[in-house]
Amino acid sequence: MEKRMDGLSGKGAPVPWRSDMVLRQVGEGKAADYPGYSSGTVRVRWESRQLDENGAPLSVREPKPRTLVLPAALFTVAGRPYTSVKQLDPERYGDGTWSRDKYGRQVLCVWERFPCFDSADLLYEHRFFRWFFLYENGVFIRVQHTDERPVVTVTLDVRDIETRCWEIMRQQKCFE
Repeated sequence: MEKRMDGLSGKGAPVPWRSDMVLRQVGEGKAADYPGYSSGTVRVRWESRQLDENGAPLSVREPKPRTLVLPAALFTVAGRPYTSVKQLDPERYGDGTWSRDKYGRQVLCVWERFPCFDSADLLYEHRFFRWFFLYENGVFIRVQHTDERPVVTVTLDVRDIETRCWEIMRQQKCFE
């Protein structure tokens, strides 16, 4: 079966996550800190697509994140159970690609390889930090997993997004 670059394998091109509100960057966020990983983030908020006569959004909503650390062998995302992070990206497409989870929900996948400091690392280091982003029922969700760790970090109503992940979302036009 041919793998399409859009990460949807014959299911059509990805459609941006659409709603009456759009996610906008509003500044710097709190640093991301997972075991073995640290990064800057951007702070985001939801703004209505409709603007007033001055060009300001008619409504604004600040996310109220809730983060859970759950077993990678059994976790729930937006009411659906998973027994592996592979079920979020069954085709294992890779960095910056779209996939569909085992329930058919659209997922943006971002991968970052573990740091490599010399040629031996480049040859033998095959672990990744992985982020899976979903948007469902007005809630933006991030699932973070580090290869070989027994847990996932699930954040509901994301407020701070890793800078690299945000850049990929902008390139992919996720909220247009």
